Amino acid sequence: MKILRNTKKIKCDVCGGSGSKEQHIFVCSHCGFKKDYLTPADDTNQNLIFAADINAFFRNKYYSLKRGETFELSVPVRRFYKNPSPQKNQINFFTSKNIMFLLEQHGFQFVSRKSRFSLILDLIVRKV
Repeated sequence: MKILRNTKKIKCDVCGGSGSKEQHIFVCSHCGFKKDYLTPADDTNQNLIFAADINAFFRNKYYSLKRGETFELSVPVRRFYKNPSPQKNQINFFTSKNIMFLLEQHGFQFVSRKSRFSLILDLIVRKV
């Protein structure tokens, strides 16, 4: 989260939009991304839902892969009809729209997905 100096608005890590801070949770009004401020980040964990900076996570992933290489991304996502129960120390909460936007923004393309309507979004992702 980036806090703008003069306006005291919080900027979303995913889309750059502004949002509201409900107690210790930031909610983006544009894309629906949620981030918990009170939970400490675990920098040793390579999982996206525990990453302190999701843009740095994708940047590191981009530079570690060669062009055309793939990796599997498995993320719990909120659906219109259901929310997954949060995992212990989870910081980032996504929708499938958030994930697709992040992938395109950081130079990745999704190749295939498993279990389309599940609360766990399993994607095969390729570096473009």
